[in-house]
Amino acid sequence: MKSKFLLVFIFLLNGMFAFAQQPQDVQLAEQYFSNGEYDKAVVLYEKLQGKNPGNSQFYQNYFKCLTELKQFDDAEKMIRKQIKKFPDDLSYYVDLGNTFHLQENEKQATAQYDEAIKLIAPNMPQINKLANRFISYGLIDYGIQTYQQARKIFNAQSSDLYLNELAGLYRRNGNVSATIKTYIDILQSDPAQKEQVQTDLQPLIEDAQYSKELQSELYRRIQKNPEVEQLNDMLVWYYIQKKDFTSAFQQVKAMDKRNKEEGQRIYQFAQSAFDEGNYDAAIGAYKYIISEKGKSSFLYLPSRSNILTAQQTKITVLNNYTNDDLLKLEKDYEDFLTEFGKGPQTLSVMRDFANFEAKYLHNADKAISILQEAVSIPTPNYKLNASLKLDLGDAQLIKNEVWESLLLYGQVDKTFKDDELGEKARFKNAKLSFYMGDFDWSQTQLDVLKSATSELVANDAIALSVFITDNMGLDTTPEPMKIYARADLLIFQNRNDEAIKTLDSLTNIYPSHSLNDDVLFEKGRIYLSERKYTEAAQLFDKIDESYSFDILGDDAMFQLAELYENYLHDNTKAMELYKEILTKYKGSIYTVEARKRFRALRGDQVN
Repeated sequence: MKSKFLLVFIFLLNGMFAFAQQPQDVQLAEQYFSNGEYDKAVVLYEKLQGKNPGNSQFYQNYFKCLTELKQFDDAEKMIRKQIKKFPDDLSYYVDLGNTFHLQENEKQATAQYDEAIKLIAPNMPQINKLANRFISYGLIDYGIQTYQQARKIFNAQSSDLYLNELAGLYRRNGNVSATIKTYIDILQSDPAQKEQVQTDLQPLIEDAQYSKELQSELYRRIQKNPEVEQLNDMLVWYYIQKKDFTSAFQQVKAMDKRNKEEGQRIYQFAQSAFDEGNYDAAIGAYKYIISEKGKSSFLYLPSRSNILTAQQTKITVLNNYTNDDLLKLEKDYEDFLTEFGKGPQTLSVMRDFANFEAKYLHNADKAISILQEAVSIPTPNYKLNASLKLDLGDAQLIKNEVWESLLLYGQVDKTFKDDELGEKARFKNAKLSFYMGDFDWSQTQLDVLKSATSELVANDAIALSVFITDNMGLDTTPEPMKIYARADLLIFQNRNDEAIKTLDSLTNIYPSHSLNDDVLFEKGRIYLSERKYTEAAQLFDKIDESYSFDILGDDAMFQLAELYENYLHDNTKAMELYKEILTKYKGSIYTVEARKRFRALRGDQVN
């Protein structure tokens, strides 16, 4: 009896010893393996894998050791044992094929790969594992065959099963036609994937081959199935990506007429064109809605409103307009308000109209009159009412009615204390203090706004605060800053000639002051707004020559590069300047945009 207990005890003790020994073997094997000591690691992994045939890590490391040591016969035997134990795992055939490949026996390697494809069963985890094993060896064609065979087995011709995987592999193989066809198959199988398909295609169509193939494939499929909406939508999206708004508009008009729609598709296209900066295309689309759908359409009023927005934005952004353009837009605003009246639904248009009068027609009195009327109109949109008050405060400041501006800014600040609108109002008050030469009080307000919830307000507050500190810190007199602040106010008030004279007086009285580069920069911006491009370029160039070490050096060079690109139409010079920003101002906030624009001008494909 005692001997029986002793045998059991010895058996348990051996088991405990083996259990304790295995983690030590694993650790030692991993150490040898990571050090590339495969001759030492292989001995340990042979034992570990033999005892744990289902452990994929042991298997992979053991297989790696055997192939590195060129022990191919042992590798083949080991893999064949795995195949017998785990017949559903077809990835072992790929490893076996790779063993033959390493011995330059391509016939045998191919036989194993083909066998794996032949044995594919409706088991999705194993299919994925097999495909991934092929891909890991760079056998992309076999990865494609795996997914193709899987689709046949699952009878998935009308579904999107494995299509995303196939599209990626076709792309890796450089098969342009198959890649495009597969993405369109995905779209037709599951229209809900439209955004993802567009995201995947967007970088591809920067390549001329993919672009041409996508257009051709869409044409082919639309001709066969003109009623399939997602194909037509994709073609419109393609045209917009290629900036071909004329073709896109023709397509959406055809869809609108064919489907007897109410204009929503046209309206959506107009908004996309606006977002892409093609204001003429947006205006044309809105006009189509107005003329074709008529006043009874629910899109009539927003289309009439959005035309005005597009026209004003075009003037603002492109800075290429005549006085007749301004007068025509003024009449369009007046016609709109005559047709729709002045009420809660037209407050936004009234606001835009007032800002247009103040900033472009320099008619502050008319702007004030429009805004005063707008503020008095009851509306549940309290934030819009507050924005109107801020605009009215700005218009009053243009008229030099400082007290009225302070009062209006203060009202918004009080009502929206913990809102971004309140922060915006407080910044306007701080800027007003700056204009008036009260720099200490301005700085006090700005210090609070540095932590504003609005990133824009916080950044503006930091910039103005730093500007005051940099230019007041060492001065014994605040007079130069007061002159500069007066000029800044004059610019805000559209009194550019007086502003230039004031800025010139600063440099005449204080020829060596730290503000001199700021004076040049402000004058350059004035000339730019007045479309005096040559004069503006000379001033920005002078900053680069004389003040490149200062904070405005990169700002001036970027403004100069933009000026040559957009207004002087000298792309060679613009490229030169964008490139210089990359080398001269490596830490500049403009480096990313400068690199992008340089590459675009050079003709690179920029995503």
